[in-house]
Amino acid sequence: MKGVVLVLALLLPIVCPHYAALVRTRKPHKHKECGIRKISTQALIVQGSDTVPGEWPWHVAVYHVSDRGRTREYKCGGTLINRSFVLTTASCARYGVDKPEGSILVELGQHNLRESFAQTQQFPVIRAIVHESYQQGEHKYDIGVLQLKTLANYSDYVQPVCMPRPSEKIEDYEDTLGTIVGWGFFEAGKISDKLQSAQVPVISIITCLQSERDFFVREIYDGMFCAGRQNGTTPCFGDAGGGMFFRTGRTWTLRGIISFTSQVYTETAGCNTSSYFGLVNVGHFLPWIETTIASLRSGDRRTTK
Repeated sequence: MKGVVLVLALLLPIVCPHYAALVRTRKPHKHKECGIRKISTQALIVQGSDTVPGEWPWHVAVYHVSDRGRTREYKCGGTLINRSFVLTTASCARYGVDKPEGSILVELGQHNLRESFAQTQQFPVIRAIVHESYQQGEHKYDIGVLQLKTLANYSDYVQPVCMPRPSEKIEDYEDTLGTIVGWGFFEAGKISDKLQSAQVPVISIITCLQSERDFFVREIYDGMFCAGRQNGTTPCFGDAGGGMFFRTGRTWTLRGIISFTSQVYTETAGCNTSSYFGLVNVGHFLPWIETTIASLRSGDRRTTK
């Protein structure tokens, strides 16, 4: 799977008072067991930057495993929503559908892909579910669920994110800053060793269409939204499946899953860093997520794509 990865411009972090003022006040979640960082972090920034261990304790690394477990390759990101389940894209999760247990491996608490970290937890995936309407090669219904073999252990470096409320609409977040996270290709053909993050605003569908109408009119569906800056901060190969997070007080909520950028590039050619990108609207798929998780917990062995 050629996913989308975070290309974060190698510029100095810049504090942005304009967009910072657009972070709206919303009621905090009643349940405080989700979306809480245990590690103190830096100020709001605009350009991409390295993160610190534990800064995004719900972001996970997803690997595809082959050659009877002897080979694994980092493919995409994901988000831990409770001790057993990770949300990602269908395009990444489909690799594990109808394959043996452990065909997908998830790492929680990971920070540097090229160094061992004592706080990292590894879990084979026992079930990979993709949305039943997803079609390979398309972005519509690009959402999947991964079930871990055993329960994750919460720590300073591993925590679940909060899910959005059904009553909240993505239109309410337009021009509001969210954070995207990933190990993106920071230059042609090279994945960033350290986890990166960047602040980008949600963009209206109208603005998105006006920017590249011929492309986005084909790719943006119900259940998706646009984000970005057109300034060199964008996802690229490998960041698909990672989340877009919003903060209310101390609590972080998952609103989007990175799905695609506006142009298809090869991993050696790099990515389009001057375009908006498309995300799955998590709130739109809450009923599907809840039904899927309930079925997995009840042991439903339904056929999946």
